[in-house]
Amino acid sequence: MYLLKTQNRVVQCCFSARHLIIAALFMWSGVIAFAQPEHSVITYPSGDSLLITADEYFQSDTLPYLILLHEQGSSRGEFTEIVHRFQKMNFNCLVPDLRNGGNANFTSNETAVRSRELGVSRNRHAVEQDILASVNHAYRKSGKRVVLLGAGANASLALKAAKEQETVHAVIALSPGEFFQPLLSVEDTIAGLQKPVLITATKEEFPYMEQLTTKVNNTNIILFAPDQSPGERGTQALLPSNPSSSEYWFNILLFFKDLQ
Repeated sequence: MYLLKTQNRVVQCCFSARHLIIAALFMWSGVIAFAQPEHSVITYPSGDSLLITADEYFQSDTLPYLILLHEQGSSRGEFTEIVHRFQKMNFNCLVPDLRNGGNANFTSNETAVRSRELGVSRNRHAVEQDILASVNHAYRKSGKRVVLLGAGANASLALKAAKEQETVHAVIALSPGEFFQPLLSVEDTIAGLQKPVLITATKEEFPYMEQLTTKVNNTNIILFAPDQSPGERGTQALLPSNPSSSEYWFNILLFFKDLQ
């Protein structure tokens, strides 16, 4: 059973064949033990000419891009364990190092290092430039609107980008929040957002996410948190170490299915 808000209603859902669904999910996702998907390490300029380092997992020029945005203080290494799952959902994947980062999974954030060495701005506006540059890079390569998946503070910026950028098709926001007050209210900024949105949370965070999306009034928005377990915040919710990770993945799968 899990908590789900869709079309501004909160319902409790229970899978009668939960274990079969979980088994099917893992078969579909093609769990590959210890295998690392092939990728290229690329660079492209942000709005202020700072070079952004990114991992690009390119499969076909017929596929859209999913852009994975790590949490503040992290790096592109945050997605190393799970990026192959998104590839199997028929996406090219772009995983940039944003300048508000650090280290994750033994992967240094090269964009953050470069920004410190050059002494350029690392504030919210600068990070938004990095996100927009990543969106533009992916859109130029595929000619298709992109999907953003962000965690923590960068999940909030992903929602903001979706409201402002026509080239963003949909958003998955993992534990977004009001990380930028008093200078920016995310609740006010995303008011009227009319694109497909999936927001995941812990059970404790769920009421907070309802408040965050009060002004969205979007029948395409889904809020998810597990009901029978505490859940995990951010990207941690998707890792195998989270006992309820299969429920988060199942909702992502359904969300992408509805985008087709």
